[in-house]
Amino acid sequence: MTISCRVSPCSRKDIRKYSRHFREQLNLGNALEFPIVEVLEGFSEAGYFDIEIVPVDAMPNSYGETLYHQKLIRIREDIYDKACEGDGFSRSTIAHELFHFFKHRNEEIVFCRTVEELESRKTYEDPEWQANCFAGELLVPIKLVKEMSIEEVVEKCRVSHQMATYQLNKYEIDGWV
Repeated sequence: MTISCRVSPCSRKDIRKYSRHFREQLNLGNALEFPIVEVLEGFSEAGYFDIEIVPVDAMPNSYGETLYHQKLIRIREDIYDKACEGDGFSRSTIAHELFHFFKHRNEEIVFCRTVEELESRKTYEDPEWQANCFAGELLVPIKLVKEMSIEEVVEKCRVSHQMATYQLNKYEIDGWV
């Protein structure tokens, strides 16, 4: 069962600013390969939240989840292990969950219970879209990849080919701002 909800609007431009600020606060503004696993673990060690690495059979239909009120981020074991090895998709999953924790933990989440509510929800009000957008903006920072090819972004930023392609296309459409 899929549950659809709505959160406060947040544009790609706002998420781009948020990711820049996030990087700067961690003194990682110029890091091509963002150390997402280390950042996740660092926030946990600092007491922001707990991390639970969950066996695949205990979380077969989800790669990760954020339980705000329990101050807990759960990551499926195979995803965590692959992220530690530098797998782009797995690294983006962790970035996605970090966004949920930091951006959505204090927001009112409104559940879309009717077709009309779901159809009226704008893309930028979808928490999953926002978290995916943040993962792309965080792991493929516009100011560092401007002159790179897709293959260079994949290699240097340690992201999936799909993410590199998507981000570079978005940046081109946005005029590299």
